[in-house]
Amino acid sequence: MTGETRKAQEAFHGTLRAAASGASNGQAPTNPLWFYCDARARCLELSEHGLQPEEVDFPEEELSPAAPDQLKKVDPNQLALWISSAPDPQRTALALFYLDQFDHREICELAEIRLSDLSRLLAQARRQFQAWLNATIPEQGPLI
Repeated sequence: MTGETRKAQEAFHGTLRAAASGASNGQAPTNPLWFYCDARARCLELSEHGLQPEEVDFPEEELSPAAPDQLKKVDPNQLALWISSAPDPQRTALALFYLDQFDHREICELAEIRLSDLSRLLAQARRQFQAWLNATIPEQGPLI
């Protein structure tokens, strides 16, 4: 998330110190998502003090009925790279959504967004991903 190992380690260690300090004072985190939320906040704060990704408008296309067949041809690493290139909070929402471990409420809490924003981010990402699919793996017409 930070783009730098040193910054990621700093955020990780800060989260562990905060949890240990709270636990030693009888205030251990009770929210099961506390570690993720704290580490994410630290990563975002550290990322603000360096290079920021350039804002890019990705092309969008309507979802295609051929998308499932196109998706079967995508290497999982390509999908991971595509998701990692999305701007935050869209990147966080996509990663949590496709992990298929969190419900919509938990995703909103973790990404610190509203449900309407989550819906908008996911719909926009699907149209952008469709444009990428069409450019990378063109739809095959009917075989004659």
